[in-house]
Amino acid sequence: MPMNSYDKLGLLTDILKNQSSEQYMTKDEYEQINRLTSSLVAESHNDPNLLQALQQIQQLNVDNHQPFENQDVNQWMQILDNTSLT
Repeated sequence: MPMNSYDKLGLLTDILKNQSSEQYMTKDEYEQINRLTSSLVAESHNDPNLLQALQQIQQLNVDNHQPFENQDVNQWMQILDNTSLT
């Protein structure tokens, strides 16, 4: 059964929270972030803040295979938590 957008956002949130607390991500987690962000961006949500956050996550994930800065993660978490998918 395919994941819906809510499930994808939930999984992305869980991975980001874990990375923030552990300051570490596995190769599988990096790949999962790429798949999740690509899928969510392609689903063309109406929320420009969500789209911008997803693109930032995706770009930083591709450019830098190190843990994200906590400040960035906190900002993204606020956007993801406040997103209403339509």
